[in-house]
Order: sequence, then structure tokens, then C-alpha cells
Amino acid sequence: MSRLRPYAASLVMLVLAAVVATWTWSPGSKPAEKPALELMQGTSRDELDAAERVARARIDADAADAPGAVRLAEILLRKARVEGDPGHALEAERVLQAVLDAQPGEYSALKLLGAVYLAQHRFAEAATVAHRAIGVNGRDAWNYGMLGDANVELGRYEEAFQAFDTMVTLRPDAASYARVAYAHELQGRLDEALRHMQTAAEATSAHDPESLAWHYSQMGNILFQMGRIDAAAREFARAQHVFPGHPYARAGLARVAAARGAYDQALDMYRALLDEAPTPEVAATIGDLLAVKGDRAAADDMYERAEALEREGWTSEEPQPAALARMLAERGRGTDEAVALAEEAARSRSDIFTMDALAWAYFQAGRIQDAHKASVKARRTGTADQRIVCHGAAIDEALGGLTESREANRAQCRFEVWVTAPEAAISPS
Repeated sequence: MSRLRPYAASLVMLVLAAVVATWTWSPGSKPAEKPALELMQGTSRDELDAAERVARARIDADAADAPGAVRLAEILLRKARVEGDPGHALEAERVLQAVLDAQPGEYSALKLLGAVYLAQHRFAEAATVAHRAIGVNGRDAWNYGMLGDANVELGRYEEAFQAFDTMVTLRPDAASYARVAYAHELQGRLDEALRHMQTAAEATSAHDPESLAWHYSQMGNILFQMGRIDAAAREFARAQHVFPGHPYARAGLARVAAARGAYDQALDMYRALLDEAPTPEVAATIGDLLAVKGDRAAADDMYERAEALEREGWTSEEPQPAALARMLAERGRGTDEAVALAEEAARSRSDIFTMDALAWAYFQAGRIQDAHKASVKARRTGTADQRIVCHGAAIDEALGGLTESREANRAQCRFEVWVTAPEAAISPS
């Protein structure tokens, strides 16, 4: 099941914004019977649908048609982002692989395959493809974006940031500025993250409303972290305006409603999202809000649904044990399984979110020393992420014996910390 994680399912496809204006196809003749593949003029829903019909007609005539396959794959990745359907990324892989089977050296299909693997959370494979593409064309900024994205998800931050630096040097555009913004965000430099994301938004074509909505939503997320709730609401509203119904805009507006204490409104908004594109994150957040309202039975039912959605998603996507571990540990459910899942994830990934899942699972299991070691790794970049910071503080206090029980520490990091915002953080802006 597709996930609405801030970056694992979105930043990895940001570079698609550049495709609309700059994609060039491999040379070759176009059979007369194939529909002409014109430059995409925009990314509204109707424009994406129209471009998809043309691309499908081309590959129906010839599955090895590289321009048609690459165009279709790009559109499918866009739709995976806005529709929450993992099947789009799977189809994108199939159409690109058909080209590569017929033409193993076809560069445009090869480099887009890296984005497809990222969308499927196959990060090590994405890094391998990016290195292959760099070997073919070391001056193409796209490839360094793919390599950096993969290394971020694997926790190889030094290599990731180097790749992003190379990308922005080769091509300073919306895609590279947004990656620099995320690098700053990971290191807790939220002012710089916001500045670079604003630059990325300004560099995005007005003909690409889907990417504009993505950028505005990311600006909203950064502002929310900064406690600037009113400003965040404006960015989410802008995203909703330029691309009506964009899931990142709608989720952001729901989060703002919760931060303002409008729990019923937030619940209605999240439930609408869940009905249209069920994701474990949205289901868990609904459970959190129900718990805030005191309806524990309904909250537990929603947590069970979130777990089921996460496990079901593993049948079509790469399993994400850290995501389930974090979901269980944060809500005190299935502690032993949370530890096992987090340990499994940490064997292949060391990103700060996986390390935080491991730390909090250990904490819930009473393994304070192990929790502290993992938490140090989770905080190694200087992140300002509310969950990681709160978990780390609670673990540090437990390690130092500053409270009488783990329960007292655990209470500091209830989901209200990130589902709703502390009143002091809601400042006019």
C-alpha cells in the first residue's frame, strides 16, 4: 500500500519536475503510425491523462519504444504520488524493463529506472542503477539526485550530501534546490531548509502544478516544524489551489486543523483521505486523534487497520519493517515484534528514522542502554524532527535515572506532541 511519508515517497520523485521542460529522447526514427510524442505542456490531471493516452498508444504499437515508455513511466510515477496507488510504480518498472530488455544500453530508460526503484523503496537497487547511469553520463545532474536520494534512505548521509552538492553544481534547478533543502532539514537547519525550498518553488514552472503543489506542501511541513502554523496553513492552501486534491496538501491542512485543536474537522479530513487512498500513516493518525478525544476503543480499531494496511502493502512493495516497528512502538503495541522488526530493518539501513524506530522499540522493551545507543545514531545529523528529539530526551532521562519509571518518560512523547502542536509553538506569522 502506498505511503504518504514526507520524503520516501515524494522527494525521490521530485526530479520529475525537470522532465516536463527538459527531457530529451534518445535519437532514433519514429514510425509514421505512432502518435507524435509532443513536449508535455503541463501536469494538471487532465494533461497527465491526455499524455498518458498518447504514450500508451505508442507502446501498444511497440513495447520497446523508448520515448513512449519513458514518457509513460514518468506519468505513472506522477500518478503514484497523487493517487497513492503503488501499482503505478510497478507498471512503470515493467514498461522500462521491456525497453531495456530490447535495448540494454538505452540511457533514458536506465536513468528513470532509478526513480522507479526509489518509489518502490528499493533503495540499494536504486543506488546501483544511479552508479550505472553515472558511468554512462557523469554530467547528468539527474543521476546524482537519484544516488543522493538512495543514500539518504540507506543512512549514508555523507555520500548523499556529496551527491546533492554535485547535482546542484551541475544543474541548479528546482529538483536540486529541494534536495539541498532536505539536507538542511535532516541537519536541523530549518531556516536554511525553508529558504532553499522557497527557491525550489520559485524555480518550478507554472506549467507544472503538480510539482508546485509538492513544493508548497514541503514548505508547509518545514514551517509546521518551526511552529509557524498559520504560515504552514497558507502554504498547504496554496498547494491545494494549484493542484486541487493533492494528497500532501490535504494531509497538511488536516494536520493544521489538529494543531489548532479542531479535532473533529481534522478527523473528517483524514477520513476522506483514508477513504480515497488508504495508507497506514493516515489510519494511524486517525487513531491518534481518536485517542486524544478519549475514544480508546475506536483508536485501537484504527491502529489495527493501520497495521493491516502496512502488512498488506508488503505484497506489492518492498517490505518496510522499520515503519511497522515505529508504528507499534510509538503506540505501545506488540513490543517484542517491534524490536524484532526494527532490528531486521537496521541490518540493511541506518537512516535516522530507522534508528529512531529501533531506539523507541528498545525503550518500550526496557532495554535502556540499547535504546540510548540507537538514539544517539538517530540524532547524529542534528535533526529537529519532533519524534526523534522527544524520544531521545526521554531515553536520556531514563538512562540517567532522572525519573522514577519508564512510564513517566514515555508520557513525554505521546502522539499529541506531533499530531497536535504545543500551544506555545502556535505563533502568528
